[in-house]
Amino acid sequence: MVPKVKVEKIIKANKDKVFFTITDFENLPSKLPQIFKSIKIISRDGNSITTEEFVRMAGRDITQKVRHVLLPTDKHEAFILEGDAKGSHIVETYEETSEGTKIIVKGDFRLAGKLSLLGFIAKLKIEQSINEVMDEFAALLMSKDTSNDHSKTS
Repeated sequence: MVPKVKVEKIIKANKDKVFFTITDFENLPSKLPQIFKSIKIISRDGNSITTEEFVRMAGRDITQKVRHVLLPTDKHEAFILEGDAKGSHIVETYEETSEGTKIIVKGDFRLAGKLSLLGFIAKLKIEQSINEVMDEFAALLMSKDTSNDHSKTS
């Protein structure tokens, strides 16, 4: 089973801030602990980062090894090397718009183990999970903007 998904979301923050928040792997567990239980950097080589991740997606706890390839601030590719989604490939692209940053997530998901139990609803569950993660990032970035706004009203 190889569900192909595409999800788009506009986050009201500039592209650099969105990209570097989403790809700040070491700090994701402290920023979004409900999704990212733990992330360990295994290696860094140029624009490639390999991680061991324990995440909660589609209502399931997932342990996976992922190679992330970064093209700041335009593209982030993730190749799932180990785990129930081994062989999956996800591409996030970032576009500056007048409303903020448009993120387009495209993924070819190969599902095994616990994830294969999702069956025909896999695509829907994956899209729903991606939307939930992006909503969490949007809320995080909005709270950062609010907490960093030291302007005074007169």
